[in-house]
Amino acid sequence: MNQKFKIIACINSRNALGKDGQLIWRIKNDMANFKRSTIGNVVIMGRKTYESLPNGLPLSDRVNIVLTRSDDFSVDVGLDNVYIVHSIQDVIELCDAFFSDKELFVIGGAEIYAEFLNLDLVDEMRLTIVKDDSDGDVYFPNFNEDEWYLYFKTLSQVTSKDNVDKTFYYYTYKRKR
Repeated sequence: MNQKFKIIACINSRNALGKDGQLIWRIKNDMANFKRSTIGNVVIMGRKTYESLPNGLPLSDRVNIVLTRSDDFSVDVGLDNVYIVHSIQDVIELCDAFFSDKELFVIGGAEIYAEFLNLDLVDEMRLTIVKDDSDGDVYFPNFNEDEWYLYFKTLSQVTSKDNVDKTFYYYTYKRKR
């Protein structure tokens, strides 16, 4: 394998990613940053994340790789930017064979993030962290902070939800090698 993967996620102070099939936070600037980062590249996700995409369609102008254990999962045959695979090894082989010129972003969900981290396949994490401690039902996996260094952190920014302002930051962590 020639490439390493990057994780991109928006979480809160308690590592919550989502609740009731929705993201905990939908921040306009964060969504624009996500799009800018991933356009023209590869996004790798689990089936549930794929099914939660707007209008049930793959992300445009990106290669969408869906990792699922289900042999029955399929997508519209007219979609030419979606690949369905059944193992991380399949993801690695597909990316090595066809997408070695692109950045590889793991975009969720929690199980997929954990698998890629546990297999030491990730060399960068781009995390938007909202200073909020609400509960979720899906959480970003814990990671050993000793294995990572903070490469970049923005100044604080503010978003509003239910008329309550919350501060958030963009962090980029790189794996120590």
